[in-house]
Amino acid sequence: MAIESRSRRHRLPGGLSTWWGRWLTARRSGAVWFAVWLVALLVVVPVTAPFVVGVGLLSWVAARVGPRGAAVGRQDRPELYALVEQVAAGLGTRPPDRVWLTAEPVVAAEVVAGRSHLSIGLPLLDCLTPARLRALVGYQLALLRHRHPGLVIDLLAVWSDSVREETGAEGRRQSRAAALRTRLDAFATEVQRTADEAAVAAAGDADLAAEAFTLADMVAEKYDGFLTDSGVPERRWWRLYEVSVSDVTDGWRRMLSEGPDRADWDEDDAALLARLHPRLGSPLTALGISPPSIRPAPDAVPVTPLTRHEQRRTVRRLRGIPYPQYIRWTTFEEAPTSWWRRRARQDAQGVREAVAAVLGREPVDDVEVTEVVWNRPREVLAAALDVPVTELPEDPADPTGVDDPPEALLRLVEENLLRRGWRLEHPAVRGVLLGPTGERVSAWDVLAATRRDPAALRRWYAADSGGR
Repeated sequence: MAIESRSRRHRLPGGLSTWWGRWLTARRSGAVWFAVWLVALLVVVPVTAPFVVGVGLLSWVAARVGPRGAAVGRQDRPELYALVEQVAAGLGTRPPDRVWLTAEPVVAAEVVAGRSHLSIGLPLLDCLTPARLRALVGYQLALLRHRHPGLVIDLLAVWSDSVREETGAEGRRQSRAAALRTRLDAFATEVQRTADEAAVAAAGDADLAAEAFTLADMVAEKYDGFLTDSGVPERRWWRLYEVSVSDVTDGWRRMLSEGPDRADWDEDDAALLARLHPRLGSPLTALGISPPSIRPAPDAVPVTPLTRHEQRRTVRRLRGIPYPQYIRWTTFEEAPTSWWRRRARQDAQGVREAVAAVLGREPVDDVEVTEVVWNRPREVLAAALDVPVTELPEDPADPTGVDDPPEALLRLVEENLLRRGWRLEHPAVRGVLLGPTGERVSAWDVLAATRRDPAALRRWYAADSGGR
């Protein structure tokens, strides 16, 4: 009986061995290769090894043991903490030991040094109604109920990554991902069933839970594009310090409030998400046709704004900058205007180069660039991605693009107006500019108004006052 009990303690859902699971997660996280590298470093470079290992250990401890973000508790941000407690009580489980607000667009649980943590990302929180938030919180709390919660969470991430890779990869990568997914299917089926049921119970409705998972996926992708598009100088190994914007989440919220609601989401994305959450397969599949909008939720759970110190802490963690490294902080509005001019110039040049590849020659001017993007968007996109045009799916949307102009054209309008004395109303919101005399214009409006009138577009591009 004792032998059987010990054996049960070393088993995960689906009958998976904890030892094999730990090996799999260590290999995925790179810990195995780090150990090999460390041994080689100690043998080959014994003089510098202590310093390198010390810095690495300090960074690891700060990342694992330090604060995950801004604290959420009964005194700090009580409304959000109360929601987490209510979900835990409704599921009959204990709440996590710590709850954090972060700059990542996720709701995620983890276990560190025997303590459970729940991180709620502000970029996602802004877009969720309380019911949708409860669904995501309930899902994560269900993962913490397992005997080895930290290992269960890590292995579920391995399975999810293998499902995504199997769907998008080809050749040997696809076959390896399929083999790994098959090995973990029994484990994932058991874990996902209970976690999805908890999400439905917490939200009170399967459709609301499906909308929550859909929004989480959509926001994660859009937020990644927002960060890439921010124009903040990239990290350089030779730089003694880093440069970063501290009000990233404020900029995201501003972009959501004023920017156009455009998100890449279709039936294929919905089918993949339904595969990851089979309990919600039917409502998730339906959302592939009519997905929810990525907008600030009017009834989102209120939270006290982050202090300057909390902002910097969350952004440092978001960008993966270790604590020993100095950061020169700024904000979107305090940053040099040269950042945003350089960003627009680089983006516009990328569009011109793609059009030149399609034409086989340099375009005459930006009006011709605009016409080519309007009329041959798939070819331009294929040239920008350096893939055959046949690999891109047909776009069933409005073929003229009047209602939904290609986003590449926004870059052209923005760069032309910035060059002629206009300025961005807010650097986080692309394409909304103020003229020299204070007039406000959206690049989307310019494109819609000049779609059939190249002469009018040429006036916008050529006149210092904006062409009116």
